[in-house]
Amino acid sequence: MAEKKHHENGKFFTPQDYFDEFKARFEKMSDAELIEAFNREVGNPGWGSARGAYLAALHNEFMDRDIDISEIGDKYSMSLKHKIKLVKKIVCIEE
Repeated sequence: MAEKKHHENGKFFTPQDYFDEFKARFEKMSDAELIEAFNREVGNPGWGSARGAYLAALHNEFMDRDIDISEIGDKYSMSLKHKIKLVKKIVCIEE
């Protein structure tokens, strides 16, 4: 996940700026690409505002597409404990 550090005007990106950028990216992805984006984050212990915005935008996109994530979360949060697959708009934990 490449990150820009500054706007053109020299100010730092805010978490909202990151969220908006990631949301626009996710809107263009297929469902399979969204699952890949999620699975790349499983096992990654790092944290920061850009990653938080990335995961929030990813979660938001699952919700916007009416993808059932009840096996890994709810409308407020999701777990990155397991890799997932998508079966008919339902997220299932990969075994």
